Amino acid sequence: MGRRAKNTPPTLLLWVPMADRYAFQSPFSRGSGSDPWFTVGSLAVTTTVAVSALGLFGVLLVVIEGGYGVISEALLLDNSAITGGQVWRFITWPIPPASDFFWALLGLIFFFLIGSQFEGLLGRRAFTSLIVAIVVIPAVIATVVGVLFDDDVPTFGLGMIFLGVAAGFAASMPQARSFFGIPFWVVVAFFFFIQFLQLLTLRSLPGLVMLTSTAFIGLVMTRSLGFSNVQWIPSVALPSIVTGTATSAPKKSRPAKRRSKGKADLRAVPTASTSEAEIDALLDQVNEQGLDSLTKKQKQTLERHAKEMRKRRDG
Repeated sequence: MGRRAKNTPPTLLLWVPMADRYAFQSPFSRGSGSDPWFTVGSLAVTTTVAVSALGLFGVLLVVIEGGYGVISEALLLDNSAITGGQVWRFITWPIPPASDFFWALLGLIFFFLIGSQFEGLLGRRAFTSLIVAIVVIPAVIATVVGVLFDDDVPTFGLGMIFLGVAAGFAASMPQARSFFGIPFWVVVAFFFFIQFLQLLTLRSLPGLVMLTSTAFIGLVMTRSLGFSNVQWIPSVALPSIVTGTATSAPKKSRPAKRRSKGKADLRAVPTASTSEAEIDALLDQVNEQGLDSLTKKQKQTLERHAKEMRKRRDG
């Protein structure tokens, strides 16, 4: 598929985590997930939907052009083009897929499922900030390394963003399980290691730098936003435009203290409409028996509780 195909590692694919104590929201259920930025007819456009749509556009573009054509090439990371002033490539590089359209479409589905749940947990502003950081910062670092060592950055597509999101999701929910009951963080680490070996085989230093920085940023951003309690992950101070706390109470106030404990623990803040004991019992049931064991009313209770928590945080 064009001159870049030989320098392209296979698309990263992960399976959707099974239901666990906190991953109870379905991205397809009405009223769940993050509040949309806007709606187009009946379609609620969240950050996850927008990114997925751009990925789908990239797949169709490559199919129409019969490979990496003029338009696709203008979107990819290219050292000489960027040094020549085409800085938009730092943002557009994930649009063209890294492999054939079938695997790219499958990867889009997985990104949508994981991204919808994660965006519902973080909120639209924090999740969008995470996506922007994952897209821009590794691209800049990898391009600098590529220029210094005269080596092109491989084409990764949406799979690289998925890696950063999956790493953050695993950090926020270390108890989440994937297929065969394998911890989700183990699956993420496994595919990261496979991708690392593939890039090492290609002797692509910019690719290795981009891979490691993407995973690192996903972990650090999640921890810094207050959604992970994993102690070995460093935390940095984020601007209010990212955290959305410009009009909220000071850091040492009660809301900020709750945030530092991690929003994944939904039992920390009982709402007026639901008792703490009821939420605790439902979360334990999901953890032990799976999401399918809940009735429709019980699922609605958990979704309502999550929405009330987001309103407490954002309001």
